Amino acid sequence: MNKKLITMLVTFCFMLLLAPVSVMAVTPTNAPIVIDVGGANVENENYKITDTGINIRKRDVNYELTGTTDKQINFWGSNNPNEVDQAFYLKLNNLVCNGGFIVQNSPVKMVVEVPKDTNNKLKRISANDLTIYGSGVLNTEGFTVTQKTSYMDSALHVTDTTINVNVARNSAEWNGKCVISGNAVLTYTGNGTYAPLQLGVKNGDTTHSVLLEDNAKLICLQDDPETPSEYSVSGLESFGAPITLKDNSYLEAEAKSSTGKYAGFGIISSSPMKVLGNSKVVAKGYDAALSVDNDLEINGGAIKVVSKESNGIYANNLKIENAQIEAEGYYPALFGKNALSISNSTINATSTGDIAIFTRGNLSIENSKVEANAPQDKKGIKARKTTTINQSWITTTGDESYDSINDSVLFNGNDGKVIGNVTVIGEETVSSEKTLIISEGTTLTIPDKAKFTNNGTVVVNGTIINNGQITCTNHSGGKATCIQKAVCELCNQEYGDLLEHNYSTKWMNNEEIHWQECTVCHNHKDESKHIFDDDKDTVCNVCGYERMVNIKTPKIIKGQNSKWKKDSKIDFVFVSDADYSDFVSVSIDGKIIDSKNYVSKEGSTIITLKSDYLNTLSVGKHTISINSTTGSASTEFIIESNVVEIPVKDDNKKNDSTSNNQETVKPVVKAENKQEVKKVKTGDDENIIGIALLLLGSLVVLTYIRKKKID
Repeated sequence: MNKKLITMLVTFCFMLLLAPVSVMAVTPTNAPIVIDVGGANVENENYKITDTGINIRKRDVNYELTGTTDKQINFWGSNNPNEVDQAFYLKLNNLVCNGGFIVQNSPVKMVVEVPKDTNNKLKRISANDLTIYGSGVLNTEGFTVTQKTSYMDSALHVTDTTINVNVARNSAEWNGKCVISGNAVLTYTGNGTYAPLQLGVKNGDTTHSVLLEDNAKLICLQDDPETPSEYSVSGLESFGAPITLKDNSYLEAEAKSSTGKYAGFGIISSSPMKVLGNSKVVAKGYDAALSVDNDLEINGGAIKVVSKESNGIYANNLKIENAQIEAEGYYPALFGKNALSISNSTINATSTGDIAIFTRGNLSIENSKVEANAPQDKKGIKARKTTTINQSWITTTGDESYDSINDSVLFNGNDGKVIGNVTVIGEETVSSEKTLIISEGTTLTIPDKAKFTNNGTVVVNGTIINNGQITCTNHSGGKATCIQKAVCELCNQEYGDLLEHNYSTKWMNNEEIHWQECTVCHNHKDESKHIFDDDKDTVCNVCGYERMVNIKTPKIIKGQNSKWKKDSKIDFVFVSDADYSDFVSVSIDGKIIDSKNYVSKEGSTIITLKSDYLNTLSVGKHTISINSTTGSASTEFIIESNVVEIPVKDDNKKNDSTSNNQETVKPVVKAENKQEVKKVKTGDDENIIGIALLLLGSLVVLTYIRKKKID
């Protein structure tokens, strides 16, 4: 047990030795030695002020520097390995030193406090091992961590201090292990000929590294970025120092335009780079905005880069997780030379002259929202090897398809489709010009806390599962009626106006009225009473309703069972009590006769059969029917023969005394035809007198015979 405890203690002590030296742990406890740098010349064991400079004589003691001077302040190091950890401890109290801090020999370790609410100015400051802390401000023209020596490594640690460096010449450089922490803000502004800051300059030094943590910021700008340089001028160059950002740290760099053969990078590194936590990188270049000729890992950070002439982001191996990327470039905005992977991230990549997202190796996209904008004739997303996409929302201006895409949304231009079962990640929006089709058999799920906004058109033939929030500014689907507005098939909200009633063309009716009825709400329109031609009409002229009407069956009121003799010149008249307006036809013995054979007239219905027609009928009974719309009035009539029976004298007759007292039979002669017997006229005629005389003569003869018999 004791051995284990001893081992743990030794390990802990060893780790402490390797860890950065804490300022508080090495700060001397003596009261500060205050030096007014603008004071009179003086010399003592602690410092010396002369006409040409100020010499700081002791290490590991506290100095407070104040005042203003044009002199330089000199520091002497030691090449004695036993004194390598000795440092100069300096507190700056609104110091203005136009001569700067100058290390005269051997490497120096320097610890500088910049107290809160102080504003200090130095011509330049450099040291082999430099620590600066405090929330005050330091302005300088040179801020450099010099290269390591055989017995002192280079190091930089800045905490909370705001340092503004207007680089007067060449580049500032950091070597060794560099840490920027707390709320420190370091801003380098270049002079237009070199990158404002170079990292890991010492070749062969494996201790180089740069860490930005907490809320620290490192900003590298150009004094006049739009005025071209003759050479390539980048914003930040790292030769051998891996760069790591974490927490809420921030890195920004910009290049300067160039008239030369080569353009400047925003950030260029030959060592690996990591962007972690909530850190952010902003870079602007004329060559690549962010170029890492090694592995670039972005996990949880945010990147915003713009290149006018090259890539937005270039890396040998580009891995993006839990990140937000905005990248613009002329060439691929995202270029993973050997491989490119994206997961749980939001990517907006725009290329003005090439493919937007490209790798020469394999490309994978998982649980991400990716928007790729490329020129019209270019693909939005392309890999020379395989492309695998899962559970992602892909928008590309190209017409490409992919080796494997599952449970994702794919927009090619303005036309989008759901593939498989898709879950919205965070917030998604269908813009006003786009159409998304949720096909049958596919599902779009909006989970809890997710938001889906439709400003375009969403066609739902599949399934929507909403456990989050759906907002529609352009509703679609559903069907409005006259009693309910349409219900959006996406957000289930009513929208639009009620429709007009949908009236059926079929008439509805009852005994009194008819109307047209809405097929949805049964509302009535054009409601009115039935219209009939007259009291006998049974069918409504509008709706076809049939009513029951008690119609009197017509009958013959004149001419019933009458007789007519053949060859009579008299027409035969029949009258039906039906209205003349209802008259249809005349039938004799069940057959309709031609209207030329009769005359019809009103009152009620008067039919006069013409004699010429009557003569065509046979002797005997016949039936006439006067047909009307209300029925037929019928009666029988008789056609009589025109033969007349005439009595004649029979000479062969015996008298009344013949046997059996039989009466004498009066023979008659029938006029069978006009040649045998003269017709007896029925009108007033002179033959009446002759007939009367004949009858009188016959009576006299009979009287005489009867008298003779009696006698």
